[in-house]
Amino acid sequence: MTWVPRDLWSESTGDRINRAFAIGGFPLLAAALAEHGLDVAGAVVLRRGATEELLRETHITVPVPRPLEFSYPLASTARIEDGAKVIRFDPPSESLAGERLHQWLGARTVPGGVGSDLHRITRQQTAVRVLLEDGAHDVRRVLADSSRVDTVGGAETIATIALVRSSWSFSTLDDVVPRTIAGKSVLVRDRGPTAPIRSLVRRLRQVP
Repeated sequence: MTWVPRDLWSESTGDRINRAFAIGGFPLLAAALAEHGLDVAGAVVLRRGATEELLRETHITVPVPRPLEFSYPLASTARIEDGAKVIRFDPPSESLAGERLHQWLGARTVPGGVGSDLHRITRQQTAVRVLLEDGAHDVRRVLADSSRVDTVGGAETIATIALVRSSWSFSTLDDVVPRTIAGKSVLVRDRGPTAPIRSLVRRLRQVP
């Protein structure tokens, strides 16, 4: 499983890659991912209602190797520009449900500083692995609700997703550097000769 940062710049989209589906549906999303060497045969795009349903009854415990502190919106559906509060996750573990689960999945801005998609992707991977290990969450039931998802590939795509296990390799498209394009803060692929080394250093700094 490969996580792609939402702020990754897409030439074919002329925007961040997380805007591709909204602008041009699956064809543009596939083209945007292909720019970065990711070939896509099918897709499942969850509407917010689907993710809310998945998380509503979810209660997980995640390991926290070191203290983590972030600025977070006053509510999970609010903008951080409209007000923020400081949240913490402390070792050795945190029990997450409701808003605390949203915070674990979404927080990325450190107090008095900036944040990165890469920081929260690591925590998202931890949460997904715990969910898969738990085995009690029927993701297929939510994915089968056509009013809450957009699917390309139909049942075959959903069946493929259902094969994912906690033993799978989780990776991140993290050979990226920050840039400003068209007035937007984005991430672009780092193509320099030392990119693999810088990528490794970033991964070590992002644990968890």
